[in-house]
Amino acid sequence: MAQRELRKSFRSAKGVVLLFLSLLGGTAATLILAWIQQQVRDRLPDPSPEGMQAAREVALTAAFGDPMTGHSLALAPEVLLAVFFITVSLTPLLISLLGFDSVAGDLQHKTVRYWTLRTRRASYMVGKWLGVWATVSAITLTMHAVIWVVCIVRGEAPAATTLSWGARLWLITLPMSAAWCALTTFVSSLFKTPIVALLATFASFFGLWVVYLLGLRYDITALTYAYPNTFDRFLIHARADRWMTGLGACALMTALYVGASSLIFTKRDV
Repeated sequence: MAQRELRKSFRSAKGVVLLFLSLLGGTAATLILAWIQQQVRDRLPDPSPEGMQAAREVALTAAFGDPMTGHSLALAPEVLLAVFFITVSLTPLLISLLGFDSVAGDLQHKTVRYWTLRTRRASYMVGKWLGVWATVSAITLTMHAVIWVVCIVRGEAPAATTLSWGARLWLITLPMSAAWCALTTFVSSLFKTPIVALLATFASFFGLWVVYLLGLRYDITALTYAYPNTFDRFLIHARADRWMTGLGACALMTALYVGASSLIFTKRDV
């Protein structure tokens, strides 16, 4: 099922267009960020690599509240760090556009009956989630790989540093995208009309974002944990207990959404 979803996504016009837009956007973002980085360097009193690293360390330490994390992330190329945070912010949109009809499309066209006769319904839902996650991960990896090449060609950082940090930062995005894919699959399984599933997916994502903002506004930390992207600060942390917390939270969120969609789908009439 997961393999079928992966093949279907890259054979469809929607998947090809989204892949192309991701590559185009990633290349454009890299060039723009590199230009901004150069403008910042020109205005710094010490634009040397050591001076830039020291400035990054101060800024990142203040952002994460941990000197160890600030020192560790200061070694990463600025462009890759910027692209990481852009990816974290925009991946939910990519996931919603790729996965809104993963189950709703089968329900609309009754093709779901073919699969439910050949596999357990829970396995069907897990396969749908894996298929969407694999597709999104492949697209983001391709986009990041293009950015790595651009960074190396432009001389933003040595090849070894670029590839090492690039791969590390891409891997950090995977737990959060897994949770978003699970939520998208869950919402898609509730509707038989893809366009309704798309609108409901957008509404659920927006609702979680509002809950996150309310948690920040009123200093209610528990509310912010409903938003998967909250855990980027945990997953990128240098301390093992912090990134393990982020990884566990994303895994728990993914399991809850996939489990809920499997339970509901098992009991519904298709």
